[in-house]
Amino acid sequence: MKFLQKLSKLLINHPMRIIFIALLVILLLGVGARNVNMATGNETLVSTDTDVYQDNKKLEEEFGGESITVLYEGEDLLTPDNLNHMKGLEDQLEQNNAIFSIFSPVTLVENMSTKQQENYQEGLIDIIDGLDEMGTKLKESGEKLTENSRDDSQTKLPDIESKMAELDEAFAKMTSGQEKLKSGTGQLKTGLAEYGKQTQEVGENLHKMSQEMNAAQNPQARQLEQLGEQLMQLSQKMMQTSEKSASLTQIPDRTINGLNNMEQGLNQQIGELQNFQAEQEQQLEELAKLGDGLTEMGDNLIYISKNMEEMIAYSDTMKAGLPEKQSTLDHMIYNDDNQLRSSFEEIVIDDKYMLMIIKFEGNVDDVTKSGTVAAINNYMKENPNDHAEIMVSGKPVLDDSIRTSMKESMQKMMMLSVAFMIIVLSVVFKVSWRLLPLVVILVAVVGTVGLMGWLNIPITMVSMAVFPILIGLGIDYAIQFHSRYTEELREGEDSYEE
Repeated sequence: MKFLQKLSKLLINHPMRIIFIALLVILLLGVGARNVNMATGNETLVSTDTDVYQDNKKLEEEFGGESITVLYEGEDLLTPDNLNHMKGLEDQLEQNNAIFSIFSPVTLVENMSTKQQENYQEGLIDIIDGLDEMGTKLKESGEKLTENSRDDSQTKLPDIESKMAELDEAFAKMTSGQEKLKSGTGQLKTGLAEYGKQTQEVGENLHKMSQEMNAAQNPQARQLEQLGEQLMQLSQKMMQTSEKSASLTQIPDRTINGLNNMEQGLNQQIGELQNFQAEQEQQLEELAKLGDGLTEMGDNLIYISKNMEEMIAYSDTMKAGLPEKQSTLDHMIYNDDNQLRSSFEEIVIDDKYMLMIIKFEGNVDDVTKSGTVAAINNYMKENPNDHAEIMVSGKPVLDDSIRTSMKESMQKMMMLSVAFMIIVLSVVFKVSWRLLPLVVILVAVVGTVGLMGWLNIPITMVSMAVFPILIGLGIDYAIQFHSRYTEELREGEDSYEE
């Protein structure tokens, strides 16, 4: 009682200060009301100090938190148009730092496209290296071939025609010599025969002379007889030599025939050699042309290699992304048996349902989740898809709907409560300033909400039940206080006297 009496005296003695302080407190509490938020997460159901909540928090930090599911429903969903529509939403969410991952047919196709791009680039790099190496080797081979062909062309072959003329002249001399040898051999045979015959005649004459001179009595006759015999023997040998030399005349003929045959063979071989020399000169010319062609081809291959290298370095034509043609997309999504690839089975069901799973980072606040849900819904409104029906679902979407419903319910509850209180106070409470208790209770509600904001106490489905009780108790207390104050004023009693 003493505390209340002191409070009464304080109010009487310093009314303006008390009113100013009260208004300041109400203003501060009203500012705190802006910080109040609605919560529907796990922290409203389980204490944040429990092991279960802490383990779940760590799990979300490592592997992400709740997920939003965007469901596409329709026929022939796997088309470039539908995937581009989904790609637009994915691009819009890329700037959201609260997104842990996005899993959809778009991400799978882009990953496959990126892998193919890497393979293409690696293949092009190998081709570039191969072209460069091949061009260098062809250029070197062409230069060497051209150089060798020119060196060979500068090395003059022997003058076969002049050598052949000299050889013919030598053969002619040899043939002429053999003709002379043949003639000399014939003369030798005739001379020997005649000389042998003459010698035989002389020997016979000497033999006759020796017989006439009686060689037994005359020594000279004996010498003549011996000389005659020797001459006759010499004549026989000369006749034999003449007969044997008859075969010598055939040797020059054979030699001449051999020389003629040899000359003909050499002429034939020299003719073939001349043809070979002409062919060799033609081949050298062709080799020179081939060398020049290989050098030019090598330069062209090196030029192509450099151009392809610049194309990879500065061109974005090989940029990975969604294919524009349906045939290309089907080749990436379906296997050779025209069956859906296993990597798409989790997000494409019966070719009629296509999912896009958007996973948040761990421990993301409800405001960020609601903003993301609103961004998704706005994208769907601004970019309608005529080929499929789209539904956005998931726990974050459900929680956002619950929070929206809670806010709308609170607004309706407050407006209905105020309306009913105005009616009740106007009809039942027959006093002056009969709506003053309603103002007092509204101040109390604002103060309560503001205090919750300053203390970071969220509005949950459980704490919402406090407001009807607060309004009921506050109105009841305000009516009683107002009624008692009115009674005291009517009786004219001084309630501050002891």
